[in-house]
Amino acid sequence: MYITGIVAEYNPFHNGHLYQLNQSKKLTGSDFVIAVMSGDFTQRGTPSIANKFIRTQMALSSGIDMVLELPVPYATASAERFCEAAVSIFNKTGIVNALSFGSELGDISVLRDIATILSDESPLLSQLIKENLSKGHSFPRAREKAVIHLFSTLHPNIHLQEQVKVALGNPNNILGIEYLKALIKYNSKILPITIKRKSSHYHDTQIHSSIASATAIRTQLKDCTHESIKHCMPPESYHLLMQHAHYTPSLDDLNDFLHYKLIFSNKPDLYSLWDIPKDLILSISKCFMEKRHLSDILNEVTSKTYTRATVQRALLRIILNILQDDMDRLQDLAWIPYIRVLGCKKEATILLSEMTKHAEVPILTNLGSSYASLTPEARLLLDYEVKAGNIYDYISKSPSAYNQDFTHAFTKL
Repeated sequence: MYITGIVAEYNPFHNGHLYQLNQSKKLTGSDFVIAVMSGDFTQRGTPSIANKFIRTQMALSSGIDMVLELPVPYATASAERFCEAAVSIFNKTGIVNALSFGSELGDISVLRDIATILSDESPLLSQLIKENLSKGHSFPRAREKAVIHLFSTLHPNIHLQEQVKVALGNPNNILGIEYLKALIKYNSKILPITIKRKSSHYHDTQIHSSIASATAIRTQLKDCTHESIKHCMPPESYHLLMQHAHYTPSLDDLNDFLHYKLIFSNKPDLYSLWDIPKDLILSISKCFMEKRHLSDILNEVTSKTYTRATVQRALLRIILNILQDDMDRLQDLAWIPYIRVLGCKKEATILLSEMTKHAEVPILTNLGSSYASLTPEARLLLDYEVKAGNIYDYISKSPSAYNQDFTHAFTKL
């Protein structure tokens, strides 16, 4: 039995995802494909277009065999932590053979070379990154410039150097590099493969063909141009989106949560949060007293040093109160103290029994019956998930759905 893993947000599941799924099966000859999927908030720190249970149904109805949850602290983290946690989940299942990811480059060798340079953490690389940071560059940009410089000294091939620049300038390439770094870090036996993205660019806001970016679909949904969306999503996925996405929450819907948290927190409280630099906290703390809306705070604080996505993630960490001490405990466990199954196809239930036999951590399908028996680290991670789900239900105008993590039935299609 050969099993391939895919990491995704499916925000929403569209024809590009279907293409990746089919190509992955073709390249690997997989019997099953398992997706690790973000929950109610995305890697950019924004609310998803529909909750994780609806998006699980989209994935299963469109060909994914099983959906596992990427817990919210990692799903809304930087690319490095996002990818480390996702790869750790696949490792800990004990049954995944390959990891497939989309990339603009479509060349695994170049991405692997970059991942190797970054994984080696040479003194020269560290020095170059520090020099670029001192010039006011954001960390991703500082690292990008350092890798390009270092690569040019190691490889005189001009064409290869240009490929590296392209690789480091596109979001899915960057995620691919981080997946490869994580596989190296964990000494994983999982085989990485990459599928070249077709047609649309990650940041496209317009629909030009049957394969469109998730960004374009969300933009068109907001503008109520549903007919164009219909042609770039699998039918069942489209119907689920139309049926459930009656209100798409935005960042500004989190405004009151943010102000409440900032009003009732002192600086030591905020400094205890995970992965938020002190100077960014100071900027946010100063700005929120002058700006009423979250989007205004975001616009004010975003800078050359801190990208919009970085600030969005920081604001969400403040709202969720994600603590550095908690994350240190979880990092010691390679981030993952349990594996939660959000849904599974009926014909793929053998995956549940195989994971139960081989997984390094507990497999969860029903939180109500398993929560009390979990380790303290597993419970603290799940508590963040429940909190995030309840906040999402509130801002999506579905407060009657509170505590869905405990009440929503395991999805089996």
